[in-house]
Amino acid sequence: MNNKPSIDELEDGPAYEKVLTLPYDDLAPFVISGLRTLTLPMMLVWTVAIVSASLTLFLWPRSGGTPEHPGILTGLAAGLILIPLLLVPLHELLHLIPFRLAGARDIRVGADLRQGIVYVTAHRFVAGLNLFAVVALTPFLLITASMVAVMFFVPPWWQWVLTLALLAHTTMCAGDAALLGYLERYRGRKVYTWDDVDKKEAYFYASKIT
Repeated sequence: MNNKPSIDELEDGPAYEKVLTLPYDDLAPFVISGLRTLTLPMMLVWTVAIVSASLTLFLWPRSGGTPEHPGILTGLAAGLILIPLLLVPLHELLHLIPFRLAGARDIRVGADLRQGIVYVTAHRFVAGLNLFAVVALTPFLLITASMVAVMFFVPPWWQWVLTLALLAHTTMCAGDAALLGYLERYRGRKVYTWDDVDKKEAYFYASKIT
């Protein structure tokens, strides 16, 4: 049974207050400010970023150039550019699937190259905290776990390349962690969000304290 409020109930009803209107044009400043906020999602992203950066430095001396290990410059290009770019469609698909399973039908993919952002969102679809957490964390958790698992079965050069790719992908997840971390501030209250993609705005609500 679906007990989530409608958009009209969130906007005009007595039970909820709008706590944030976030224009898509302001996503990058919002994410940057969220990097300094010690929420659980952001701490998780920081932890993986620090561990992957440390592994990169640890594995670098073992990744010397041989015919089987093409070299440092090739590894940097593969780990920081090629693999992260190839991961973008998978990352966004893993955002899309939970929305689709939850019943969203008008799901849209967009990008703001000026801010370096690619996003998937469900137009005028109300999502609660639990669903938003699944949407936000699924790409981060699945791709991170997959890359770590692969590292156990590849040579040192590829291990090093994958740590670079893991670091790059983790930075791609900072926006998801910042948005989820913002909603986590209102844990204990009912929290909902929805997007108007035509207006390029996201709206966040929390139940009023009585």
